[in-house]
Amino acid sequence: MMRAQFEGFLIREWQRKSGWQLLLQPFAWLFAVLTSSRRLLYRLKFLKSIPSTVPVIVVGNISVGGTGKTPLVIALGRALLARGRHVGIVTRGYASHRSVSDEVALMSRRSAAPVVANARRVAAVEQLLARYPATNIVISDDGLQHYALGRDVEIAVVDGTRGFGNGNLLPAGPLRENLARLRSVDCIVVNDTNINPSIGEVFTAKVAENPRQGLRLHNEKPTLAHNLKQLLAATGKPVFHMTYGHESFSPLMQQQNLAVEPFHLLVRGKRIAAVAGIGHPERFFTHLETLGIALDSRHAFPDHHPFVASDLDTIDADLILMTEKDAVKCADLMLLSAHRVWQMQVDALLPEPFYEFIVAQLEKISHVA
Repeated sequence: MMRAQFEGFLIREWQRKSGWQLLLQPFAWLFAVLTSSRRLLYRLKFLKSIPSTVPVIVVGNISVGGTGKTPLVIALGRALLARGRHVGIVTRGYASHRSVSDEVALMSRRSAAPVVANARRVAAVEQLLARYPATNIVISDDGLQHYALGRDVEIAVVDGTRGFGNGNLLPAGPLRENLARLRSVDCIVVNDTNINPSIGEVFTAKVAENPRQGLRLHNEKPTLAHNLKQLLAATGKPVFHMTYGHESFSPLMQQQNLAVEPFHLLVRGKRIAAVAGIGHPERFFTHLETLGIALDSRHAFPDHHPFVASDLDTIDADLILMTEKDAVKCADLMLLSAHRVWQMQVDALLPEPFYEFIVAQLEKISHVA
């Protein structure tokens, strides 16, 4: 819990400028030099990116914390499968109990695509193609900064609630790379943004023919007070809006799915605790409340937390709600409270133009080949 509190403190502090961040600014400058130099070495071919024999789509972000990459990967995998592609997914995987194999099985089940976990993305792709030779599209869950893996399409996911925080690089801020990195991706997906609440709208702004435009992106220090739409439009890339929907609820130990309304009736008058060990726990808590579910308590754990029985058994509530991603790590626990643990399953909702854009990018690759 101490780690979760520390992560929560950093995330809150990174949303504003604080005096103590000045002490970390020299380290942020050093981090900027190291990351920029590393990327330059790949661009100049001093470090090699290993190309794949099939197109690779990388879904990643330029900031730390959960932005919704995995739900997007699942949705994209399902959409491409529906269009006749043979999709495979690679992911890092996090070793804790059996969570690696279980999370891979969960992602595979939800996307209907084979999944391979390996922290070395190049090795993951090689293993995937060796095991599933019919694969003709690979999607990498995360890996925007893993330049050793050659890629054909890059999708950057942006948290529409937290934006880019104080605009500083690690450790003074939440950014893994400078905001200008977004100018080199193929498209941007904004998760749960307040820019435009309508699902399906696409922003396709082009950068004005101003030689100082790119410089402004390098020097800009974006915060939530800035207009996120303008910042993203300055990249000159298509921007798509993603939300969540198709919610359903099921007990941890049973194959029973309830829609929102039946679940409301079931939990009426009960004390409900929400549990999340993901990159942005507040998004899960807020989502539940948006559905009209009153929470008696909230319990945030670190991202990829290896749950143990005491984490849940000691919670004082009639019913415990957690994400599907967390629930898969709790399935084998000897829980005294297993009967009161439920999970919420949710789908990423993206506009059809997003999928059309990705298919068009893939067709360009096949034409070049």
